[in-house]
Amino acid sequence: MATATTLMTADEFARLPDTKPYELVRGELVEMNRPTFAHGRVCINIGYELESWARKCSAGMVVSNDSGVVTTRNPDSVRGPDVAFVRAERVPPRHLLKQWLDIPPDLIVEVLSPGDRWRAMVAKVGEYLESGVREVWIADPSRRELHIFRPDRAPVLVTDQEAVASESVLPGFSCRVGEFFRDV
Repeated sequence: MATATTLMTADEFARLPDTKPYELVRGELVEMNRPTFAHGRVCINIGYELESWARKCSAGMVVSNDSGVVTTRNPDSVRGPDVAFVRAERVPPRHLLKQWLDIPPDLIVEVLSPGDRWRAMVAKVGEYLESGVREVWIADPSRRELHIFRPDRAPVLVTDQEAVASESVLPGFSCRVGEFFRDV
């Protein structure tokens, strides 16, 4: 005999005590891996490059540290991307920034950890794109490369010696991918 599972909402998830790192996936808690020092370094490098560009041209807001983004409702999913960017004209009012982001960011970046499985990461990319995220980057520190996913084209691979640019999402931004893996 099957028992009914009670699914958690994004609001209930927000009220949980901060004990372990979790994401909410289709109403169920999923424990996340604790990031390594190298993982954190890649996140800050990417965040630094994006934030420096965004501040220079008042392009928008960059967040990191698994800031909650609602990707689906009924059942709710709240994901914690490593880095996210929202264009200036789409940034919610300040009082709403204390909640989960309820609009899709323009860009989400995930950094692969040693325990991450590519199949699960690609599923997460699909969830982000289906929610309206315009571009998703997967940074792979072990291979020093960046995978770029967009809803309207095939994935693109950018190596550490090449520059990443995205005129439609990040107008004027360009950075050599190797900068993302500096000191790692």
